[in-house]
Amino acid sequence: MNQNTLEKYKEVVGEEIIEEIVREAKPLKGKYVTHVNATYYGGGVAEILDSLVVLMNLVGINAGWRALKGTDHFFNITKLFHNGSQGGEAHLTPEIKKIYEGINERNSIFMHLEKSDAIIAHDPQVLPLINYYKKIQPWIWRCHIDISHPNPEIWNYLKEFIAKYDKMIVSDEKYIKNNIPVSQNIIMPSIDPLTAKNKKLSSEEAKGILKKTGIDTDKPIVSQISRFDYWKDPIGVIEAFEIAKKKVDAHLVLLGNYATDDPEGVTVYEEVVKRAQQSKDITILVNVENNDLVVNALQTISQVVLQKSLREGFALTVSEALWKETPVIGGNTGGIPNQIIHGKNGYLVENIQETADRIVELLKDDEKRKKMGAYGKEFVRKNFLITRHLLDYIKLLKEQMKL
Repeated sequence: MNQNTLEKYKEVVGEEIIEEIVREAKPLKGKYVTHVNATYYGGGVAEILDSLVVLMNLVGINAGWRALKGTDHFFNITKLFHNGSQGGEAHLTPEIKKIYEGINERNSIFMHLEKSDAIIAHDPQVLPLINYYKKIQPWIWRCHIDISHPNPEIWNYLKEFIAKYDKMIVSDEKYIKNNIPVSQNIIMPSIDPLTAKNKKLSSEEAKGILKKTGIDTDKPIVSQISRFDYWKDPIGVIEAFEIAKKKVDAHLVLLGNYATDDPEGVTVYEEVVKRAQQSKDITILVNVENNDLVVNALQTISQVVLQKSLREGFALTVSEALWKETPVIGGNTGGIPNQIIHGKNGYLVENIQETADRIVELLKDDEKRKKMGAYGKEFVRKNFLITRHLLDYIKLLKEQMKL
């Protein structure tokens, strides 16, 4: 166990929390726990696992991480499931089922999950894996998306696999399902305060980073940082900014990337670029070099950060921005209301006009932004750091493994 690494977290969360984590993890020492998802890069799930898996090992758990290998056709299908699970239009065919289940069966041959003491499968892409193993250990399905109002056809199909798991984890009480014969826990996601994306930057450092990226910091910056995805409503963000721009002078930055398991990303990005050409003072950036550091700098310098999602599993970008003491305006959906306390560290909005009005309000009130920023950082420290997340998983694994 690398005590030096854990020591660094003490400076952020305090000694008592780290001691509790080490104490609670002792019964899991030497146990093999495997996380499985669809990608090592891009999106919040991969980002969480990048820190969580390492920390699990540092407290003595033999934690591994497998990423499912799929075809373009497969990921088009799982994007359909992702959208359908969040209430989008989607229809199943025998061919779709065959490809979805077939890719999972093929991956099961070389993943060797049977050697694990517990398996945590993340999101719909990997759900069918459980069909291809003789289950001798706890299988946990971790759902990161907004399943409050799923498409019935998609959900009824996915339920066939979910029912075989021992536990289901969701990010919000709204996602609990009474029609599934599987016990469910709520574990909210988190950010890692020690990563390049979240370490403290001075204003001068942040401006220097953004200058190299070509972002003008002479005007107040409004930003949204997220995957290029229809559910993140980037077109709505542009429209809200255009309305606000009539009353305040500012610059909008949309910074995003493509997750390797999201084939819609390029299409959405191209639509956003085309729409932004109609407006002044808008910068669109995708897959930038040193992305995490640029995200950090942008969230640090922005006067206001947006997360105007229409559906949202959680949106870690909210906590990331709050950690930099920047107020956030977010869609009143999914896990965003868990992070934004309306009027305290930002605002929850229902439409484009509300978003524009709140942008104007915050850009005109320096004192309010400062007060909201201070509240936001402390709120994240208490609720949404990786140490709390790690402890939640340790307790759940002990329960499932009866330790």
